[in-house]
Amino acid sequence: MRIFRLLSCSVLLAAGACSPDSTDEPMLTAEAAATAAEPDLAAPAAEPAEAYVPAAQVDDIPIERVEFAAGENAITIEDSITGYEMIDYVAKFAAGQPLNVSMATQNTAAYFNILAPGEDEVAFHVGSVAGNQYKGLTTSAGDYRIRVYMMRSAARRGEKADYKLEIIAG
Repeated sequence: MRIFRLLSCSVLLAAGACSPDSTDEPMLTAEAAATAAEPDLAAPAAEPAEAYVPAAQVDDIPIERVEFAAGENAITIEDSITGYEMIDYVAKFAAGQPLNVSMATQNTAAYFNILAPGEDEVAFHVGSVAGNQYKGLTTSAGDYRIRVYMMRSAARRGEKADYKLEIIAG
C-alpha cells in the first residue's frame, strides 16, 4: 500500500497536489485535479496494429473451406495475394487438437493470422508479430480462420506475394 501511496503522490506532486514529505493520502486540489486530468493533446495517438481488420472489411474477405483428404492430417495450399487482397482459409478443429500452421513466401510483408471460432477481428496468432509459424493446441471446437494478408505498406505499393501455406492437424 505504501508503494501505491508513493506512486500516486509522485504523480500528484507533478500536478502540484501534495508535498514531497506528505505521509497522508494525497489530497487533490481542484486546480491540480484539472491539470492532472487534462490529456496531452500534443502526444501522438497510438495507431492500431496493421493486422487489425475492421468488421466492415471482414465481409469482403473471400473464404476458402479447407478439408483434409480421408486419412490425411495435412494440407498444403499454394496461392498468391496482391495489394490489399486477403483470404481466409477456414478449417474445423476439435478442442485441444494440435495445430501447426506455417507459411513460406519470398515477400517479407506477407503474413497469416489465426482467429478462433466465432472471432472476426482479434487473432490469437498475429504473424506480423510472431512470425509465419504457429504450433499449439486449439482452445475450443469449431471453425478456425487462417487469414493471409499483406502489411499495409506493401499493400499500398500493390506488391504481390506468392505463398505456400501448410496446415497440419494432430
